[in-house]
Amino acid sequence: MKSKTKKLKYQIFLYMALGLAIWFLISTSLSEFLYYLEDKRGVEFPFRFYIVLNVVQVCLLVLVNIPFLSFLIKHVDKPVQEIIVSLNEIGDENYDVKIDFESQNEFDKIKDAFNKMAEKLSEAEKIKRNAENDRILLFANMAHDLKTPITSIIGFSKALNDGIICDEEKKSEYIKTINTKAVRINALIDRVFEYVKLESSDNILKIEECDVAEILRNCVADFYTEFETKKISLEIEIPEKKIIKAVDPVEISRVFTNLLNNILKHNSEGIKALVKMDENGRVLIADSGEKISDELSQNLFKPFVSGDFSRNSKNGSGLGLSLSYKIMKKHGGNLSLKREIEGYTKAFVAEL
Repeated sequence: MKSKTKKLKYQIFLYMALGLAIWFLISTSLSEFLYYLEDKRGVEFPFRFYIVLNVVQVCLLVLVNIPFLSFLIKHVDKPVQEIIVSLNEIGDENYDVKIDFESQNEFDKIKDAFNKMAEKLSEAEKIKRNAENDRILLFANMAHDLKTPITSIIGFSKALNDGIICDEEKKSEYIKTINTKAVRINALIDRVFEYVKLESSDNILKIEECDVAEILRNCVADFYTEFETKKISLEIEIPEKKIIKAVDPVEISRVFTNLLNNILKHNSEGIKALVKMDENGRVLIADSGEKISDELSQNLFKPFVSGDFSRNSKNGSGLGLSLSYKIMKKHGGNLSLKREIEGYTKAFVAEL
């Protein structure tokens, strides 16, 4: 419903015209009355009387314009002062400021526009603050996760360099451990690079019309041997017909790969898994393995999320789900967790 606002210039003109009209009527009536007394009744007024009369008329002019002055103070001066104060607050980065007055003219529109701007600035500031906190947390956790393998590499390499280890079999074991730790560090750095690159405004998706059903089939095929090795019973429900979507095929493949990889990395042998795509391209990847706690589910898509499901797992970097979530959001879609799936303990749902 549109508010009933009047043009400020019309309101000022109306108050001025009304005040002058009242003053004119009273002044004219008084002059006519005095003229009647002098001309008809022969009353003579002294000169001082006319001086007093002029003063009275001036006072009368001021009195009849009091409503106009009151209007200017209430509907012009006060809004202007409040806007100035609020603008100074915005300048001091206080984006929670709001202005509130009733003027029933253009100032109401200014008020609404200002409050909307302040609200958007406040939201932008919160997003910026959260992004900064996430970035600090990202690098803090990265440093934490790099410390353990680097410490191992330093210890083992020093032992080898100092000649403490003489047994060839033990040397080979140390060298293998160093290699494993180095590979893990490299994989973690690669993941962090992917995550930071994805957050960059310069990173643009290479969108094209793709058959997402075929992309998913290829991703499942890449993991099929590993599922068999781990004795995971895999059920696949992917439409035979093409499901065409405008996506970045490389990034979408990364999402499907991360979700399939999670099943292998964070579950024991002998579970069952489901990979399903409906006619709209909605993908559900479920398993009957370890459950995800309420606490962990709240932060599952944050980088380096704490919990057995990712970060404390021997194989997890804690970035796979966060990367996947950001990729889906960049596509205008969503990635969510479902914990109430018949026959399965959890499922990740990717919607485009």
